[in-house]
Amino acid sequence: MRTTPFFSLLLFCLLISFSAKAEEPRFLSFPALSPDGQTIVFSYEGDLWKTDLSTSQTTRLTAMPGYETHARISPDGRWIAFSARQFGNADVFVLPMEGGEVRQITFHAANDQVEGWSWDSQWIYFNTNRTNGSTWRVQATGGDPEEIVSHYFNKIHNVVEHPKTGELFFNDTWESSSMAHRKRYRGEFNPDIQSWNLPTTRERTCGLPSIAMEQSGLCLTASTGSTTCANSQMGRCKR
Repeated sequence: MRTTPFFSLLLFCLLISFSAKAEEPRFLSFPALSPDGQTIVFSYEGDLWKTDLSTSQTTRLTAMPGYETHARISPDGRWIAFSARQFGNADVFVLPMEGGEVRQITFHAANDQVEGWSWDSQWIYFNTNRTNGSTWRVQATGGDPEEIVSHYFNKIHNVVEHPKTGELFFNDTWESSSMAHRKRYRGEFNPDIQSWNLPTTRERTCGLPSIAMEQSGLCLTASTGSTTCANSQMGRCKR
């Protein structure tokens, strides 16, 4: 059977497309760079993979039933925290950087999405809808999670810890957590960077009137470039 030039060209394009698809994976997502800048961990087809940038060798890390996403590498470079949907909702899991046993850290019906680590690699920060979609933290070895701030900020997310002071920097709007693609947006939900100085919360002197403190249980101190807040659960401020 004779083939027309158009059919031959179409067949050639299909072969090239299939070959490129086999050699170049698409839709890689949630990349995380190791502290030494030599390894990237990412999600592909619902599993975690890592690539050695010096050799371009890629290794599969997980093969779990659910989806594994939002990988974050600990500052000491030893551990990977990630969120996995093994039971319908997202929980926090941890595995060694070199691969090995996967340990589940949180057990809750809510969705727990990993955001980052403390600089001593002892705590994992994760965003959860347990309370309005705010960030909590849990020890990397497991245990009861702790809410960072309650009853003041609207929706804390994108938490990053200062390496020396322990101060937390974050965004605080529901829109900035789900509509970050809105470039040049100006309005009430603009995702400004705010801060919370956790180590000094209990000792900070308040500028609010005593009656306001007694009625709301909130303490507020403003300084150049940052705002620090506290509530009755974290310890009342000095008068």
